[in-house]
Amino acid sequence: MSNYDWNSVFPDTPKSFKNKVSATLNSLPDKKEIDKMENVKMLKKGSIRKKIIGALVATMVIGTTVFAAGKVTSITSSSSGKPTYTNIPTVEQVKKDFKSNPKLVNKFDNGYTFVSGCTVNNKGTDDKGNFAGKTKSLDFDYTKGNDKLSLYIENGKLDERSKKETVVANYNGIDVYYRSYANKTEPENYKMKEQDKKDKLSGKYVFSFGSDSDKEKISQVQYLNWMQDGINYTLLGIDSNVSKDELVKMAQQVISTK
Repeated sequence: MSNYDWNSVFPDTPKSFKNKVSATLNSLPDKKEIDKMENVKMLKKGSIRKKIIGALVATMVIGTTVFAAGKVTSITSSSSGKPTYTNIPTVEQVKKDFKSNPKLVNKFDNGYTFVSGCTVNNKGTDDKGNFAGKTKSLDFDYTKGNDKLSLYIENGKLDERSKKETVVANYNGIDVYYRSYANKTEPENYKMKEQDKKDKLSGKYVFSFGSDSDKEKISQVQYLNWMQDGINYTLLGIDSNVSKDELVKMAQQVISTK
């Protein structure tokens, strides 16, 4: 699969979240790849798609806590193609690898269970290309049958929140934000038609470009986002069967974890 710089194609969406979704969409297999899968084994990393950020080196903007002069406008993120964790890490492991103490959940009450995770190295630059900060983030995958969700954990939040995110819950004094939208992925060299431009303007679709397939694909994206003790959490589902209410309960479980 080829990767693509998606930063300019998601209107009014936090830059950090653009990269999470775009990395996922870039790694989705085409139909031929899916047809080759005799038995979908969600417990194996990459059985439906490649690791979300594994082996990815692309221009990104992700929250960072270490700053130099200048505003962070992009971050180059990279990680190993192999999972850092095949079991939920211990608090000691995370403190060593992540230099922080985020909330960790092995299995959610609704059945989604941790299968793998990785640490991601992020290097920030400003609009002139000068170094502007670095940090690590965590990327955890959870499955329930053939359904998959991702939980992203970052130190801090640099970019502004999208106006299209709405507060759907307040738990223990923490606002939990939600957004859902239809994402239409087109081939990299696709030229937008007049109807596409109208659909983009109306908000019917968020457009992405860079698909390896010559056919467009529409994906349903939904996510929750919240901040707790200076750590930014994003619970992401793409074409997932999970409901908004379930996502909220999952977020509450993370927030209340000791």
